[in-house]
Amino acid sequence: MSKDGGLPLNAEVFVGPLATLEDGKGTFSPTSSTLIYGETDAVLVDAQHLHPDIKALGDMIERRGRRLTTIYVTHGHADHYYGITELMRRFPTARAFATRGVVDYIRENADFQERQWRQMFGSRVAIPSDIPEVVDDGLSLEGHALSILELGQADIAPSTALHVPAIDLIVPGDLVYNGIHMMLGLSGPKQWDEWYANVDKLERMKPKMIVAGHKKPEASDREVERIFAETKGYIRDFADAAVQATSAEELVTVITAKYPDFGNPWTLRFSARSRFPRRV
Repeated sequence: MSKDGGLPLNAEVFVGPLATLEDGKGTFSPTSSTLIYGETDAVLVDAQHLHPDIKALGDMIERRGRRLTTIYVTHGHADHYYGITELMRRFPTARAFATRGVVDYIRENADFQERQWRQMFGSRVAIPSDIPEVVDDGLSLEGHALSILELGQADIAPSTALHVPAIDLIVPGDLVYNGIHMMLGLSGPKQWDEWYANVDKLERMKPKMIVAGHKKPEASDREVERIFAETKGYIRDFADAAVQATSAEELVTVITAKYPDFGNPWTLRFSARSRFPRRV
């Protein structure tokens, strides 16, 4: 048994701060990374993307005092995997893995994402010299299974989640959000329905803890009923409002009224402009 809380495994969550974009006109959502650890070893889920946050994440891992063996990447967005090279240099025992579909997405979008991330973050962004290896089976940590759930659609496809049955934990990448405006601007109504159904699948697993890919730092990871309800409600509310609204401004107004306390409204404005391209 682990000394931390008497559980066979434990988890610690790192959340990067809001990041101001280079043009000063918006902010990027706080991104989470989850360290799952036992007596001696640890597995990290998602790796941050900006130099200061990768360093702070590495400091957290170092303080925990376990041997980092694995970095698992839930999906191919740069904010979840760009930190793998810096972390593997700092922790030479670690190897980065993702499913074949996610690795293919990373390869196919590498040039575009590098241009996009340099434009958004300039010299703060950590461009990796590595990509994850393909994992053919599930992962494990000190004899405990870490199951990969290939779910398909979230804010992009393919997207996956990591399930840790020993502690009833799911780490779903950007399939679930927690107190942050959701990125619906990279998909459309058909994908939103698929995304909603995938969240429903995770909810039926009844985890005790779920770490959203983007979350308010202070938001609880254990209020699972609220997290699922808000995620599904937001998808449905945005989809309905996108049909009824006549402008991006109206769409932003409707969703802001329904979710007044959600963080990072830049994401909402981005998603609204994807439906109504005129700027808001």
